[in-house]
Amino acid sequence: MKKITTLLTLMLVCLSCQNQVEQVAGTYSYKISGRASVLGVEQSLSDEMGVMEILSQNSQSAMLTFNAMGGPAYYTTATITGKQIEINSFERYVSQAGVNYKVKVTGSGTVYDKSILINLRYNGSTLKADSLVLLCKKN
Repeated sequence: MKKITTLLTLMLVCLSCQNQVEQVAGTYSYKISGRASVLGVEQSLSDEMGVMEILSQNSQSAMLTFNAMGGPAYYTTATITGKQIEINSFERYVSQAGVNYKVKVTGSGTVYDKSILINLRYNGSTLKADSLVLLCKKN
């Protein structure tokens, strides 16, 4: 009985030491939606949908690639600690009403079993948003 208990304890310790990024790595469908201020005027942003892939770099660092449906592809890195994800800032263009706006993107959120929910922030000279929702569902 003591050997079985020791073996089970050892197995639980090994499972808890698993690479956090590898646990969430994979392909996700994503959607970004919310409101932004464009030249001081509040408006809904066009929803963006596509495929996001999380690639493991090490135990807490990941590469995130985004391939927007009918739009651009872009990438960044993120830190995953426990159930928290922190997106490192990056620049991209956001299309709104036929105009492309250059923005700096940051975000943080929570990792769930088969979903990730991230609050994104866009900061540009003419387009700003501080409560966009990035919802990712594992494929």
